[in-house]
Amino acid sequence: PPRAARSRTKQMAKVGLREFTSLARVLADGRLLRYGKGSRGATAAFETAFAAQMGCAHVLTVNSGTSALIAALAAAGIGPGDEVLVPAYTWVSTAIAPLAVGAVPVLVDIDESLTIDPAAIEARITPWTRAIMPVHMLNLPCNMAAVMDIARRHGLVVVEDACQAIGVTYRGRPVGTIGDLGAMSFNHHKNMTAGEGGAVLTDDERLFVRAQ
Repeated sequence: PPRAARSRTKQMAKVGLREFTSLARVLADGRLLRYGKGSRGATAAFETAFAAQMGCAHVLTVNSGTSALIAALAAAGIGPGDEVLVPAYTWVSTAIAPLAVGAVPVLVDIDESLTIDPAAIEARITPWTRAIMPVHMLNLPCNMAAVMDIARRHGLVVVEDACQAIGVTYRGRPVGTIGDLGAMSFNHHKNMTAGEGGAVLTDDERLFVRAQ
């Protein structure tokens, strides 16, 4: 393949013997559904371990990062007529998620960090704005201190799109755990992969139950 394609391939997580062994244990156990026999399965065990790793109270695994964003917005009560501020440079799922719950994505300029520009956020806030969705693009964290300050002053929900930044920290805190809710992706091209999958993160039990 072309050199660029080879380079991209090298950057993706590789599946090996440890993954095959882990999969074999799940298949041998026979509990392939979240709500199967017994109180715990591989999914619940992962959620507990990932919450501990990320330092948050609740983790809900879903089938993709896109679904994680949709579930997070729905949990926060975002719906028809609401506006969600999203960066102009992002993956399409960031804009699709508000549409999926009936809301309107509103594009906000980025700055030299390639993430949402805090200085541009306030100019885009209207009486219909309900949420900000900062995206940590390409493992580059947003200025979350400024984003959270704006959100608190205007009474807005913050849903962090950390799908491209699992393991990245901002001022000592894992991204995806700073806002009201966070979304992760386990797509094959992400920092941590299950082939496909995602997760919603939150410290708020009410939001967690609503996301479920």
